[in-house]
Amino acid sequence: MTSLHDRLRPRAQHQGVALLAVTLGQFLLQLDLTVVNVALPAVGRDLAVPVSGLQWVVDGYNLAVASLLLTGGRLGDRWGHKRVYLLGLTVFAAASAACATAPSVHVLVGLRVLQGVGAAIELPATLAILRHTFTDARERAQAVGVWAGVAGVSLVVGPVLGGWLVVTAGWRAVFLANLPVCVVVAVLTVHAVRETSARGGTARRPAALDLPGQLLGGAALALLAGGAIEGGQLGFGAPLPLALVAAGAALLAGFVAVERRHPDPLLPLGLFRRPGYALANVNGVVMGFVTVGLLFLFALFFQQVRHDSAVAAGVRFVPLTVTFVLAGPLVGRFVHRVGHRAPMAAGAVLLCLGTLLLLRAGPHTGYGTVAWPFALVGTGYGLLSSPMASAVLTSVPAHRAGTASSTNLTARLVGGVLGIAVLGALLPGGSDVGGATFTAGLHAALLVAAAVAGLGAGLTSALAR
Repeated sequence: MTSLHDRLRPRAQHQGVALLAVTLGQFLLQLDLTVVNVALPAVGRDLAVPVSGLQWVVDGYNLAVASLLLTGGRLGDRWGHKRVYLLGLTVFAAASAACATAPSVHVLVGLRVLQGVGAAIELPATLAILRHTFTDARERAQAVGVWAGVAGVSLVVGPVLGGWLVVTAGWRAVFLANLPVCVVVAVLTVHAVRETSARGGTARRPAALDLPGQLLGGAALALLAGGAIEGGQLGFGAPLPLALVAAGAALLAGFVAVERRHPDPLLPLGLFRRPGYALANVNGVVMGFVTVGLLFLFALFFQQVRHDSAVAAGVRFVPLTVTFVLAGPLVGRFVHRVGHRAPMAAGAVLLCLGTLLLLRAGPHTGYGTVAWPFALVGTGYGLLSSPMASAVLTSVPAHRAGTASSTNLTARLVGGVLGIAVLGALLPGGSDVGGATFTAGLHAALLVAAAVAGLGAGLTSALAR
């Protein structure tokens, strides 16, 4: 007679391979962000790009992902998450290969946008596949913790790998490195992930997409980010930045109005009436603003002010990334016991404290000045990431898993887009500016980041009580 253990073993093996497939895909998309950050000074030198151009190399990708994630989640809910996951992976791989041949910054930014389109289709499916693969709440919380931790591994590997690739093979190699990983992810997904539809087991064709919401939301985010970036170059009182921000705010108001009236909205605003769901998304914006902004700022600081090599600059991020990797899965194991809100409140406080301590960084300070604050920021990131992902999945019914996960990922990316735009706008203009001038801009940016983290900590602590 077959024992219960023998019957359960194939299921556990299937779950393990499916978990590997989606976490490796998440790893790849996060890796691309950190690898490119370290490569920015080399891109700037090779293509003669100022800081504003380097911001668009990063934000072109982030904007596309943030603008299209909700649509990606909707497609997964209607067409099936496995099918959509593989589609996004294919687009991302093709765009990565093309980025490696970009002859100018304008072409590179356009291809980064195409990369972002693939990532936006792929990312929501990662959490949705976990939602359907791990039906037990405790197992799902642990799987989400692993998912968050593996994303954190990309933060460890990305800066170091990116620095090594830049030094040994040039910045174009950072895009070519994506291709073998894409192949491995595709093979694992085809083998282990079962096609599911959130509505009943068979994938079905989608209803008409919320095109007005998609256009208004994406355009609003692009205009707001563009206003912040141009404000850093022209001055925030100049006509162009003011016009971009005003137009972005108007389109954002229009987006909310459209979503309130649409029968099947891209962003179901009613979900935000659930406190855990709303809190997770607020923290997603705060976490993205602070952490992605810090990665951008210090990738430039280490190489332009401290004159580190790309490899050395990548290594200096290790305290931030290792603490996140350790904290994410550990918190994921206990979320089902302690709840979501207390870890998120503690994480926001640590983000604020670590960012404030980074104000001591300067041209002549030792590495310890940034190492310990980085460790605090990384721990705060880890305390926030797993509970946020778990909160959105447990706050909604199964048929909303793709939409819910894409909303939270959008919140994180919107925070990252605004973090790079706003904080990068406070830096001095040229691609070769360093020393005290750069440091003054860095400190101003850190004060803004700390204020945003403090606001998140206050809101989270109040709601947690």
